[in-house]
Amino acid sequence: MKKLGKALKAGAIAAFAALVIAAPVFAADYSSCVGDGNKYPGLSTTETDGYIKCPRVKGSDGYVQFYGKSSADCAQAGTLAADPEACNGNDLNEIIQLIVNAIIFVIGIVAVVMIILGGISYATSQGDPSKVKKGKDTILYGIIGLIIALLAYAIVNFVLGALQG
Repeated sequence: MKKLGKALKAGAIAAFAALVIAAPVFAADYSSCVGDGNKYPGLSTTETDGYIKCPRVKGSDGYVQFYGKSSADCAQAGTLAADPEACNGNDLNEIIQLIVNAIIFVIGIVAVVMIILGGISYATSQGDPSKVKKGKDTILYGIIGLIIALLAYAIVNFVLGALQG
């Protein structure tokens, strides 16, 4: 029971660390705001034929380079950089996908931690059959959990992608 508590604490710490590391990735996603069919159709975040390089603007996560179809489009880049979340907050599917992916990511981390703990248990069993079995079972269940997490990730993203069109 003491080992399980330690494993759960390690999993929680790993999950927290992963979310802290991944949080800047979600800080400013301009991709859903720019391009045809979006709020800023004349802007792009990548150099594209027919677009001019706009002056760099200060965004919520540092300086951002936009490319625009015209100087008027470049003028909108400052508005977008000041509040990139204004475009992202309206799509329920994206919010659900983000939450589900974060949960599946945490489950994947816990599965990997369990595989590591099972490997340590197996390596330190010193030939004791019960400890060897326990280590092998932990590795097996960790691998099964990892496979389930990967399949769940694929299924959720496929279904939400199909719903979005």
